[in-house]
Amino acid sequence: MKTGYEKELNRVLLHVDLSKLYEEDYQIHMMKENKISGLLEVTGCGINGKSRYSYVVTGMVSMKTMFETSVIRKDDMLIFVNRLIEVVKLLGSYMLNPDGLLLYPEFVFFREDNWFFCYLPGRRKPLGEAFHIMTEYFVKKLDYEEVEGILLAYELHKATLQENYDLERIMNEYRIHEKKRRGSEVSETNEEMKEEQEGLPEENIFSINEEEYEPSGDSETIREMGAWRNFRKRTGAKSKKLRWGSWKDLITEEDTY
Repeated sequence: MKTGYEKELNRVLLHVDLSKLYEEDYQIHMMKENKISGLLEVTGCGINGKSRYSYVVTGMVSMKTMFETSVIRKDDMLIFVNRLIEVVKLLGSYMLNPDGLLLYPEFVFFREDNWFFCYLPGRRKPLGEAFHIMTEYFVKKLDYEEVEGILLAYELHKATLQENYDLERIMNEYRIHEKKRRGSEVSETNEEMKEEQEGLPEENIFSINEEEYEPSGDSETIREMGAWRNFRKRTGAKSKKLRWGSWKDLITEEDTY
């Protein structure tokens, strides 16, 4: 499979060339006749005994380009996964096999707060395997200072290692656990604040002794220690030497949140 971009006067095209002979099957006809939400507009043709599919990507940016110099956070993953589930459901109503989606960072495009996918007729890579590759990409591009993003990426990556997993069910369970976790955190925070306030003299609740305050010279160390304590408290993680980005050093007391 070869790819390339072509800029025309008023639009930009992504070409995907395949070595097999082009055939006008029902899939390309279905996409031509219907504007399917979440799919890029596509046309197909034969060139020198090969197949070419051209996708309109005007005004869009690929996931690969978007996160080349930035990190992926929890909200980025949630928006993408929810959009993917929505598109997969929609494909079924048009008798299109979801295995035809090209789930690679360079073939997923973003515009106006939404994601759009390339559908390649005749493609037969299982969607489950393709999405597992995406979770590995998430892990590499994570913001390792955001605990909630780490938790979500870890859960998705772990779940996609299972055979015949159900992504929609995984996300539903994630929402339930997240709601419970947030409720538990609010209760713990309120209790801690109550205990702290009860232990303080009434006149010092909103004041500090400036003479006793001494800023530390090693602010980076303090920041890292605080981030690790926060992460360990939420996940139950235990590791003598934690290396961000490596799941093998992450040991949780429970498989779920």
